[in-house]
Amino acid sequence: MHATTPVTSAHRLMYPAAALYAALAVPLWLAQLGGLLPPGWSPAVHAHEMTLGYALAVVGGFLMTRLSRWMVAAAFLSWLAGRLALLCGLPATLALPFGFAYPLLLFAVAGLPFLRTSRSGHNAVFGPLIGAFLIAEALFRASELGLVSAGGRPVGLLLIATLLLAMGGRVIPAATAGALRRQGIILAHRVQPRLEAMGIAGAGLCLLSSATGLPPPLGAAGAAMAGASALFRLARWKPHLLLRQPEIASLHLGYLCLGAGWLLAAGAALFDLPPAAGWHMLGGGALGILASAMMIRTTLQREVEPERFPPAATATVALVAMAAVLRVAAVCWPSMTLLTAAAVFWTLGQLLTAAVLLTRPRRLRRRKDTLQEAQAELRPGGGDGVGDAAQQMLLHRKAR
Repeated sequence: MHATTPVTSAHRLMYPAAALYAALAVPLWLAQLGGLLPPGWSPAVHAHEMTLGYALAVVGGFLMTRLSRWMVAAAFLSWLAGRLALLCGLPATLALPFGFAYPLLLFAVAGLPFLRTSRSGHNAVFGPLIGAFLIAEALFRASELGLVSAGGRPVGLLLIATLLLAMGGRVIPAATAGALRRQGIILAHRVQPRLEAMGIAGAGLCLLSSATGLPPPLGAAGAAMAGASALFRLARWKPHLLLRQPEIASLHLGYLCLGAGWLLAAGAALFDLPPAAGWHMLGGGALGILASAMMIRTTLQREVEPERFPPAATATVALVAMAAVLRVAAVCWPSMTLLTAAAVFWTLGQLLTAAVLLTRPRRLRRRKDTLQEAQAELRPGGGDGVGDAAQQMLLHRKAR
């Protein structure tokens, strides 16, 4: 017989690492902006690290579920190496392999299986989306080497927003339908394929415009399609019926920010709104809220705990949401006070997210605790002193 290779999920490493890095990255950028650190953490680096650093770590934790321990370690170390290469100011040419290592591994582990197994167009979109992060990384590295002009186009952020649009459009209605079913309500409109197709097509058009320099009105039209799609779908999920369930309401709030962020991005080209307002609604609002909520929710599911959010998780979402509001306000009314307040709320929210994740008991450890409790019940003088066959069967069942 061959020994079975132990498997684990990457979320146990990648989720806390993502939250802690997000808590560090924003104060670093603010310190550089305030002149407390030497130049280096530029707006382009800040955008890159919040998307291809923080967000992509969350994506990896979500998608890489049954891997060998050495593969999880390789994923984490490749992600960490990319972050350290930038933090330590490694020359752009030397940092290249470190920057590409994690997106390449993520595509090999999570993207290629989508391409191989997805027979329907609905799921086939995820493989190319994950692979496109390699293109976003290449564009960033080329701009760092001076080969292309960055042009202020947040390709990585728009890729993340597209992934949230598609993946959130599957996960959120499923969670919503389950919560409504427990109330005796059937959710008729779940995935809504036509609206989903409209949103993904619009996001793709916006991405193409951003990456290639197509006329901005085309990109704006695509962003408007993506935003309208998100908001129409959200309205059909009956979010008003689940306001008292923070584990679901937080997902709805994040998707609301996603729709609003796409529309603000469209308004930048069509109505001369500040572009940064849309970017930060997408990054700070949609990404921040959905990432924190999904990290906590999937951790609870995978460790077989009740999905009901603990109070700290609800506080986390509130802190991140407040950070997003303050950051967008700072775009409209520039102020170092607003920026600092937004950074404080964001950092506290991410630290609290990490604390919630790190204090969840693992499934294996909880099984051992249950077994020990059952054994104590069966010891002489333990429990009611009855060690009959029924209790022995209960002990065996709990130990499985």
